[in-house]
Amino acid sequence: MQEHPNYQDILLVGGGHSHAIVLQMWAMNPLPGARLTLVSPQVQTAYSGMLPGMVAGHYSLEDTHIDLARLCRAAGARFIQACAHEIDIDNRTVSLLGRPPIEYDLLSLDVGATPARELPGSELAIPVKPIGHFYRFWQKLQKQVGENTSPFRLGVVGGGAGGCELSMAMAHALQGAVKKKQVEVHLIHGAAAIPQGYPVRARKLVSKEMQELGVQLHHNWNVNEITEQGVVNGSGDCLPLDQVILTTNACAPPWLANSGLSLDDKGFVVVDQTLRAQGREDVFAAGDVASFAPEPLPKAGVYAVRQGPVLFHNLRASLTGRRLKQYRPQKDFLSLLSCGGKRAVAVRNGFAAASGLMWRWKDSIDRTFMRRFSELPMDMADHTAKTKDIVDQRSGSSLSPMRCNGCGAKVGADILRRTLATLPDQHSEYLLKGVGDDAAVMDLPANHLLVQSSDQLRAPVDDPWIFGRLAALHALSDLFAMNARPATAQILATLPTAAEEITRRDLQQLLAGAIHELNRHHCVLSGGHTAEGSEMLMGLTVNGFSEREQLLEKTGARGGDCLILSKPLGVGTILAAEGAGEAKGLWLQQALETMLHSNADAAEIFARHNANALTDVTGFGLLGHLLEMLGPEGLSATLIAENLPLISGAATCIERGWLSSLQPQNANAYAFVENPQEWQPLPQWSLITDPQTCGGLLAAVPIDQAEACVGALLERGYTQASIIGVVTDAQNPEVSVHLRKSADWRALISQDNETVPGQV
Repeated sequence: MQEHPNYQDILLVGGGHSHAIVLQMWAMNPLPGARLTLVSPQVQTAYSGMLPGMVAGHYSLEDTHIDLARLCRAAGARFIQACAHEIDIDNRTVSLLGRPPIEYDLLSLDVGATPARELPGSELAIPVKPIGHFYRFWQKLQKQVGENTSPFRLGVVGGGAGGCELSMAMAHALQGAVKKKQVEVHLIHGAAAIPQGYPVRARKLVSKEMQELGVQLHHNWNVNEITEQGVVNGSGDCLPLDQVILTTNACAPPWLANSGLSLDDKGFVVVDQTLRAQGREDVFAAGDVASFAPEPLPKAGVYAVRQGPVLFHNLRASLTGRRLKQYRPQKDFLSLLSCGGKRAVAVRNGFAAASGLMWRWKDSIDRTFMRRFSELPMDMADHTAKTKDIVDQRSGSSLSPMRCNGCGAKVGADILRRTLATLPDQHSEYLLKGVGDDAAVMDLPANHLLVQSSDQLRAPVDDPWIFGRLAALHALSDLFAMNARPATAQILATLPTAAEEITRRDLQQLLAGAIHELNRHHCVLSGGHTAEGSEMLMGLTVNGFSEREQLLEKTGARGGDCLILSKPLGVGTILAAEGAGEAKGLWLQQALETMLHSNADAAEIFARHNANALTDVTGFGLLGHLLEMLGPEGLSATLIAENLPLISGAATCIERGWLSSLQPQNANAYAFVENPQEWQPLPQWSLITDPQTCGGLLAAVPIDQAEACVGALLERGYTQASIIGVVTDAQNPEVSVHLRKSADWRALISQDNETVPGQV
C-alpha cells in the first residue's frame, strides 16, 4: 500500500446487486479520499426479484431497474459505461472494450453469470440474461403474437425457480392467446418435479399454479440438443417449439479464464468468507460471480443483496487498516415465487402457501428494496465537499498542506513522461516539430488557408476518457463548420489536485480520449500544457487547412434556403438535470451518444449539397447561432417546432425547470422572436436557447438540394437530422425569427417567394 492508503482508486466492475448496495451505502457514508468508480456496460441494472412481474406486465422497465448513473452521482462515484474483457492482476488494470485499460488499487467484481451454453444448438435459443437483451426479445414476441393468429410454441428450458417464474409470467401475459390455443408455453426440465430444491408442498403448489395458467410441464426431459424445430432429448424425441428460452445452470463470464485469479471448475472466482479472491488482498468478488470454498452457494439474488453490506465494510477496511468482516450465508430464508398473476408461493422452513396475499407481501418487499436507490439524498455540493476532503484517516494529516500556483501548479515531469509513453504514435506530413519541443512547427500546404480555433470545457462527465473525446470533438467542430480539414492540435489540461498516481491515471485517460478522436480525424497532437486545479478542465487549439473556394462561413444564407439541423437539441438541460442528480441514466446515455457523434461527415455532406452558410450549434443555443447566421445578410427565418429534433428526456427536463446556467444570457435572443406567444407553452421554446456541448451543425441549403441533403445525413447515421425551417427575406429593417408550431416547409417558402428557382 502507498503512504496515503486511503487516497486510492476502488474499481467496481459490474452493476450487480452487491455493488448497487455498496454504492447506496457509500452515498450515505463516503470515505474521504477514496475514489469509487463503477464500470458497467449498461446504465441500468435489473433487480432480479421483480423481473417475472415485469414480464407478466405488473411492472414497467423503470420499476424493475436501478439507474446506475444516478446512483453513482448520489454516491459521488464515477460511472464508466464500458464492457470489461480482461484483468491484469499484476499491473492492476482492467481492459475495457474500445478504450484504454483502467487502473485500480482495489478491485471488486460483481459481473453476474450467464446461462450455460454447452448444449448443442444453444445459439438458437434466447438466454434470460442479460436481461436487457431478453426484454427486447419479449417485447418483440408479444407484438408478434398480437399480430399473428397462427399457433406459436414457446419453450422454457430449466426447472429451477427462475424457469418456473418466467414460464408462468409469460403464460399470464399471453393468457388470452393461451386460452385460444394460439400460444403454447412449455416448461422443460430434467428432474421429476419442479421447482428443484424446494419442499414437496411448495412443488405441488407451483405445479397447480402452472396448470391453471396453461403451462405444459415436461418432467424428466433431459434436453440434449436445440434445433430449429425444437428440443431433442437423449432418446431422440423432438418437442416441436418455435422459440426456446434458456434458464439453465449459470456459467461465469469467459474473460475471467485468463485473469490469473483462482477459479472453480465452472469459472467463477473463488472467495473466502471476507469476499476476498483467494490469494489476493486487492481483489474482491460478490454475487453470482463469486464461488465460496469449499461449498459454493446457489446463484440467487438474495445472497448478493446480503453480501453488499459486508463488501462495503471490507472495501473501506482494506484502505483504513480495520478488521474485515466475514459473510455468513443464511441457511434458510423466505422464498417468494411469482405465479404469473398477482399470486405468489411463499416458502420458509418447510412451510409453503400460495395466495394473492403472498404476492402483495412480495410486492411490498421488492418496492421497499428499490426505494433504497430512488430516494437517495442528492445534495451534490455538500457531498462533493466531503469527498474532496483528502485526509489520512489514521494520522489525521493532510495529503498536501499547500498546493502552489503559477508554474508550481504544473503537473510533474515524471507524470508527463510516463503518460506520454503510453499514448499511441502519431504521424503527420504537416508537423515538423511537436510534442517534446518548446513549440510546434508546421509546414503549410501550398495554396491553402490556415484555419484556427480554440475551445475549452469544464468536464460535463466524471469519466476522463469520455471527457477527452468530448473536448476534442467540441474544438474540432469549429473546423468542420468551416469545411476545413484538421491537421494539428494543442491541449491545455487542468487536473484536480490529487495524489501523484491518481493524477497520472486521470491524465493518461484524458489524453488518450482526446487522441482517440484526433486520430479518427487525421489530426495529431503537437503539444500543450498541463496544470493542477480545483476541477478538470480541457481546452484545445486546433489547426486545419482549406482551399479558399471550399471554405464555408456562418454567413451567406439566402432567402428561400432551407434550414437543416444535423443533431438533436437538449444537451444543456440534460446536463443541468444530471448536475442536480435528477437525470435518468438513459437520458444521459443518449445525450452522450449525441455529443460523441462527430460533425465531420455532416460538414462534408452539407458542402456537397452546396450549403450557402454553415455553423455549429454550441453554447449560444440554436436561436443565438441562427441569429449570427442571419444578421449580416439582413435576413429572417421561420422555425417549425414539431420539426426540431430533441434528445430523449430533454422535454421532461425543461418542463421540470432544469435549465443550464447559461440559459438566462441566451434568453436575450428571444427579443428577436416576432411571435413568442405561439411557442412559450412548448418545451421547444426553452430548447432553442439551450446551450449545446458538441452540438450539431446548422446549415442553410438551397431548396432543390434540401431533401437529398437530409437523406444523405440520415444514411450517414445522423438519425434525427431534419429541415427545421426556412430562411426568408427580412420584411422589417431588423433581423427577426418567426415561430410556427407546425407547417410544411415547402409551403413556407412558397408563401415568401412566388417563384423560387429550382423549387421542388
